[in-house]
Amino acid sequence: MKKILLTYMESGNGHITSIKSISDALKNLNDDNLQIIDSYIMREDNDPILIKFNDFIIHQTKQTNKIKGYGPFVFSLLEILGKQKFMVLLHHTLFKKALKQTLKAFDKYKPDVIVSTHYYMTLSAIEYKKKYNKNCIVVTYNPDNNIHAWWDNRDGLFIVNNAEAYNEAVKQRHFNPDKVKQVYFTARDEIVNASLDREAYREKYNIPKDQFCVIVADGAYASARSRSVVDELLKTKKNLTIIFLAGKNEYLYNIYKEKESRTNPNIKLIVSGFTPDVHELYCASDLFITKAGPNAILDSVFMRTPIIVDYYAHPIEKATTKLFVDKFKCGLKIYKPKKIRKAVEDFIENPNKLNEYKANCSKFDRTKNGAKDVAKFIIEEIKNAKE
Repeated sequence: MKKILLTYMESGNGHITSIKSISDALKNLNDDNLQIIDSYIMREDNDPILIKFNDFIIHQTKQTNKIKGYGPFVFSLLEILGKQKFMVLLHHTLFKKALKQTLKAFDKYKPDVIVSTHYYMTLSAIEYKKKYNKNCIVVTYNPDNNIHAWWDNRDGLFIVNNAEAYNEAVKQRHFNPDKVKQVYFTARDEIVNASLDREAYREKYNIPKDQFCVIVADGAYASARSRSVVDELLKTKKNLTIIFLAGKNEYLYNIYKEKESRTNPNIKLIVSGFTPDVHELYCASDLFITKAGPNAILDSVFMRTPIIVDYYAHPIEKATTKLFVDKFKCGLKIYKPKKIRKAVEDFIENPNKLNEYKANCSKFDRTKNGAKDVAKFIIEEIKNAKE
């Protein structure tokens, strides 16, 4: 029996949803020769070193959203300092204790395969292979829409979800072409199996059926522009339902939860914390206003809901904006809250203007699900290792 370790890493929620989609696909194979292990490596054993390091990464994620220019600065600095080689050096020096504990956490499971959707898990998996088990297979699915210098190209199968990322990996980041694969966008089972329509989800969540509805979010931490966008939308004189996803940001959740009963009569404000079924709220809405988080946008597009990108924090999200707005034309990019409000008011008055974006969203087939192909490639790697 082969042990496949799927590494869950919090840095936002996108890396978690993408690894879950791969886990679902592997489990759906119903192969008794595989042991599928889902592990929140940095949290499950309450190791203070790992918790501290994961909190550090989460803090950096929040900072890229809060501080304009912080993300591009960090990414540019890494390019100057040596890219992946500098990342390896950094984790063998400054972050040495965290890396050591991560490898011990891996070894607890004695995995034959380590699957990652986060750069740190991939780096750690390659180090585990070097130091603990030279036969361990390392597989990375990159949920982002580009390839940045943080990704480790030393070893393992590297899987991307679009042609631009494939070309970047091979031609610019010097990945082994034989080890780079391209699949369709991944979707977890909840997305694939979602069967209700917009009207049914509105009824489920007590959302007015005949009123234009927008959902506003900034990912798990609500630390970008969602607050300023919601505040601006609350000024409208149009009939509007606003769903504000405060995520894990309890401070904003409490502030806006108290406002739910004090909005103008033309507005219904619905405030939600972090929810794993957020795709249902996307489907219930006419429009999703968000920063350019790759997985949040993908989930919304899969649920046939157009987007407005209000912010991108770094090159990863810039690439996501380019892909889903400029190339696939699933919505708009508008970076000023006042202009966003005016665009929403225009859509309220002229809902047919959304039809083009809805049609483009409908071109994405969530049942195609690239996670199935990721699972297939993992099995192929196992078989090839036996030969």
